[in-house]
Amino acid sequence: MKTSTPARINLALGLGAAMVLIVAMAAYSTIDKLVNDAQQSLKLQQSTTLLERVGRSLANAESTQRRFLIEASDENLFGYEDARSGVVAVLSQLRAADEVNGADPKLPALAGSVDRRLGMLDEAVRARRAEGLTAASMVVNSDVNRQLKEEIDSLSESLVNDNMQDLARAQAGGHADAQQTELLVAGAGLLTLLLILGALKSIHHYHATQQRAEDKLRDSEAMSRALTLGMAEGVVTTSEDGVITEANPAALKLFGYTRHEMLGSQVTHLMPERHRGQFDMLLDDLRARKSGFSEAGREVLAMRKDGSEFPVTVSFGDVVVAGKRLFSAIVHDITERVRTEEALQASEYQLRQITDSVPALIAYLDRDGRYIFHNKAYGQVVRPRDGVILGKTLQEVLGEVMYQEIRPNVERVLAGEPVSYERTQGSSELGERDYAVSYVPRYEDENQQGQVMGFIALATDITAMKRMDRMKTEFVSTVSHELRTPLTSIRGSLGLIAGGVAGQLPPAAQGLVDIAKNNCERLIRLINDILDVEKIESGQMRLALQTVALQPLLGQAMAANEGFAGQHGVTLRLQAPDEAVLVSVDTDRLTQVFTNLLSNAVKFSPQSDVVEITLSVRAQHVRVEVRDHGPGIPAEFQSRIFQKFSQADSSDTRQKGGTGLGLSISKAIVERMDGSIGFDNPPGGGTVFYFELPRIAEPAAAIPGASARPGAPGTRPRILVCEDDGDVARLIVLMLEKVGFYADVAHGAERALVMLGEQPYDAMTVDLALLPDQGGAALIAAVRRNAHIANLPIVVISVSAGQARLRPDHQGLGVSDWIEKPINEQLMVRSLRGAIHGVPAGRPRILHVEDDLDIQRIAAAITQEFASFEFATTVQEARVALQAQHFDLVLLDLSLPGGSGWDLFPDIDALPYHPPVVVFSATDVAEADDRGAAAILVKAHTSNEELLSTIQRVLKNSSVKPATPAKSATPATESRDS
Repeated sequence: MKTSTPARINLALGLGAAMVLIVAMAAYSTIDKLVNDAQQSLKLQQSTTLLERVGRSLANAESTQRRFLIEASDENLFGYEDARSGVVAVLSQLRAADEVNGADPKLPALAGSVDRRLGMLDEAVRARRAEGLTAASMVVNSDVNRQLKEEIDSLSESLVNDNMQDLARAQAGGHADAQQTELLVAGAGLLTLLLILGALKSIHHYHATQQRAEDKLRDSEAMSRALTLGMAEGVVTTSEDGVITEANPAALKLFGYTRHEMLGSQVTHLMPERHRGQFDMLLDDLRARKSGFSEAGREVLAMRKDGSEFPVTVSFGDVVVAGKRLFSAIVHDITERVRTEEALQASEYQLRQITDSVPALIAYLDRDGRYIFHNKAYGQVVRPRDGVILGKTLQEVLGEVMYQEIRPNVERVLAGEPVSYERTQGSSELGERDYAVSYVPRYEDENQQGQVMGFIALATDITAMKRMDRMKTEFVSTVSHELRTPLTSIRGSLGLIAGGVAGQLPPAAQGLVDIAKNNCERLIRLINDILDVEKIESGQMRLALQTVALQPLLGQAMAANEGFAGQHGVTLRLQAPDEAVLVSVDTDRLTQVFTNLLSNAVKFSPQSDVVEITLSVRAQHVRVEVRDHGPGIPAEFQSRIFQKFSQADSSDTRQKGGTGLGLSISKAIVERMDGSIGFDNPPGGGTVFYFELPRIAEPAAAIPGASARPGAPGTRPRILVCEDDGDVARLIVLMLEKVGFYADVAHGAERALVMLGEQPYDAMTVDLALLPDQGGAALIAAVRRNAHIANLPIVVISVSAGQARLRPDHQGLGVSDWIEKPINEQLMVRSLRGAIHGVPAGRPRILHVEDDLDIQRIAAAITQEFASFEFATTVQEARVALQAQHFDLVLLDLSLPGGSGWDLFPDIDALPYHPPVVVFSATDVAEADDRGAAAILVKAHTSNEELLSTIQRVLKNSSVKPATPAKSATPATESRDS
């Protein structure tokens, strides 16, 4: 059946309509996709532009910040804050665009890195303001800062690459869709001419859509152009052959060209001629790359129109416009940044040159204990196995063991406390060395407030200093000990001469002997002070603490110093409570302290003045004050008055005498006895020195061993003088003190009994007839009835002594000797010594082992009245003598030719009769090393009287029967009986 024309037309129209509909639908879908692709391309270009702006803004912020670090001007600081705000603003735009386009997981990482980078920039600014360019340089050049920069560059490049790839895919898809639509329309035109109208209509519709897309594209380009117009960085667009097609105002200003001059010129005109060949190679490389690439942060040298050169960073990318591929370059002037970096590098170089030339170990560590800086010397001494220190923690570099040792010091400095200590550090090159180490905290601001940011470690090599200090100490000790022996000879000889051993001296000769004796004592005191300082510093000072009443001790020291005070026209006055004040002290050392304070007060007091001594009880402490009315202590000297060798004026050494050691030694002694010492400047002028000691609550009667004082090794005998006549009492005291006794006076029997209860005495003198409150005989009887003092030796000194000793009622009093007035001084002294010590029957024989012949002669002269001496100068001679003869006592020096005196103790212990040994040496002996010696005496500390009394005491307490005098001396000994 044939179809009618209308039907064919209708069919054709229907088919044409269907074809038009199909073509229209396909064209509409394709066009809609093209529009979407165009919009997506626009968004990707905007995102890429914003990413590049982030990098440029951050670079601008860094540049302005570097200018501030160099110049530290407010103008640069404001510029940095504006640039920083620009980074934050661009970053916010990028975040907003990302929310519209679809979140990219890399963008938060980039934003976080940018925020931390801004934080590092801010930290450098704070460091510059707080501590200066060096501290800021440490922050700028830190590993953390460089890592953040690399991380930002990497993320930016990755995001730009992603955008470019998406843009390329969108553009490729649009081209493919357009080709499919054209084929579809062409095929439809071949099927029927009736579809022409539909095709024309569809084409018209297509072109309309295309026009709209192009309009949007032009709007996008206009927007992009507007963005580049407002950018601070220069933007230059070129063709593939390097011809400049576009440049924003910033680029024109940067290079000094007008728009007309720049457009159409070769881009190589913007760089020095010597670098143009390299750029041609770069252009070839860019052309060879795939579309959508980006490259950020290449540093090159650019050239302005006037020929001046300047450094820039260039970020490259490409874009296809109207089918043409164009290259874009974002140019940032980094002149200021380079200048800042060069200045920082120069500053860092200068700092390193300085620190490397300093003979000390220097390092800086942050709050986490991680090394930020160290000098060359530090790296040479503190060298880990891999040789790397920077960036590591203190624990990693030093090792766990050493770190745990210094950890408390690190914690203290991080808490804001400066720390100083000493430690030993070993290295393979230098060996084991001693260092004085200091840690100094570093704060956030220059006012040393706020959080501690880290600390500076400074270590000084003190190995040589400590070695020299040890050598000095050993030298002083050796010289001082070597001086003791000849000084002992000089002192002993002068004492014997002054005592009349060579007969009565003419007045002129007596004066010269007194001068020599006084200066000898002065030199001995100096040597003893030096050795005391050595003992204190080495921790070898030993104290023999015992509980004693303080008032008698002060009285004895005052009595001993009254002669010195009289020479200066000064009077000593004591104010103390009547009841006994007990303390636990080393009596000799406390007497040394009190004597030092008294002598200082006397020396600095005006003529006819009074030095006031006050004893007071304060709660659980006892306070002794010594006040003078002299010139006082200058303010500038007060802080170092207790330091060694300190004196207010160097002229004081000549005017007042002394070495400046006394107060330093006194402070150490008092503190060793759990006390304290200090001084005040009272309103009335002068100075008050005081010391405080813990008070002992027990009464004197309860003190163990309180009555055991007589005969204590190395102490001076104490005598109680019972005499109502003040002049006679004073005369007896002077006689006793002259020969080395301590003496106290009681003017009545009742007072004598009180003093005997407060203080142990070695002996007592009593006047029988003249005591006002009780007779002398009654006093002696009362003493014998008291179990604590019943055995006290008593010597009667009285006008009626000769008659009184014959009375029957006086026979049982136990009097050691009766001496008539007027007093025979030598008889009194000899009687008291005999009463205190006693001597075995017969004449004792003493072996004196001593290589110094002068000391031998002096010792023999001192004991000539009651003992005979044999001498040995070496250990071997002494051994021969001990085997050949019987001795009652061995007087032993420790430093002998060919051996030590200690070597003789086994020989002495092997003898059947075991004679006691008295060590008499220039060397101090520790209590733990006494080897069973009966007494230990130091030559420079021992007077003639003390040597004599010690020998007598040891002989009295010895169980050895008196020796029978030898018929002849052995060849190895020399008899020198005197």
